[in-house]
Amino acid sequence: MELLSNHLKSNCDPKLSGVLSLSIREAYRFLDELVAKEKVFQRPEMKKVWGHVRHGLVDVGIKQVLHSSNIRHEIADKASSRYKNGHTYLMVETKGAILTPSKVLTKDSVPKKAIFRNRGSLLNKQYTLFDKPEDINVKYDESTPPFLLLTYGGRDHKLDFVRLGLPDINVVGWIDQVDITNAPVLLTNPKDIKDDLHLTFTSEAEELIRRGEEYANEDGV
Repeated sequence: MELLSNHLKSNCDPKLSGVLSLSIREAYRFLDELVAKEKVFQRPEMKKVWGHVRHGLVDVGIKQVLHSSNIRHEIADKASSRYKNGHTYLMVETKGAILTPSKVLTKDSVPKKAIFRNRGSLLNKQYTLFDKPEDINVKYDESTPPFLLLTYGGRDHKLDFVRLGLPDINVVGWIDQVDITNAPVLLTNPKDIKDDLHLTFTSEAEELIRRGEEYANEDGV
């Protein structure tokens, strides 16, 4: 269909897809290193914490890489849990899109928990999707960017895909999706950004693990 890919090329920062993919791939890589290094993390009962830590790493990674890339953006953290240190999600506004990341089971899956439908989205903007798929590029206006979902996932805690998708108006299916798993990273200093990202992950890891343990304990109450 190329509906979304055309929109990304025409209306979004050309670095966006590569930057988003890089942040998620590096988050997964760091989690693998963390599991291999931390013995407590290797205990069977701790596996339920991996997802919470991965979620935190992805959020940290997106923030850090967007900042380092100089892509103009605004970010808001939204809570989706009744627990103090429970689940949060990002809402990112950038040129051509309002988007939020979400872990899914398969590349075609739509996230089950539609936390992003809340009216309290970034800058109080109510995202609007169009009556007909072809209207996205005809009706696109900077004041009403389309809402996109950044989905990622794979089997056995491994990363198999990263995709950007335009959900339909009821957020139960896709108008269009684009695979950005291997999107080129159009940055002048990708190695420096990766190094900075690794340092950021390292500084955040202890807190993420602590929050993950609290989340697991509260979830089991």
